[in-house]
Amino acid sequence: MAKVHISQLFHTFQRALPVMVAGEAIEARTFKKDRGIVVLKQDVDHFVFNQFGFDNKTLTLDSTSLLKQLKKSIAKEFPRSNMAWIVHFDGVASIEALGSDYHSQPSLFLKKALSSNN
Repeated sequence: MAKVHISQLFHTFQRALPVMVAGEAIEARTFKKDRGIVVLKQDVDHFVFNQFGFDNKTLTLDSTSLLKQLKKSIAKEFPRSNMAWIVHFDGVASIEALGSDYHSQPSLFLKKALSSNN
């Protein structure tokens, strides 16, 4: 997981899309990881785009339409963000499977409570 400044988020997607192979995905999340965008390369010409947070939508797009949608979605999902978390996934069968495999950050309070009981 890497952090990218929000001004470079669109360019990060723009550079990665042409070199992606089928089954690769890129996910961008806000700092709190509660909103974001996922792009999965389905085949040579088609991408599956998933936006979650303020708007929830899943679309199948070509590369030109995807870039237009990315600009709109970045403005919508990252309105006051300065940084975004970027994760690259390989061997993804479907965008729904990617969502269920995502593990959230463990709670710091749970760890503290468990260590104080010992």
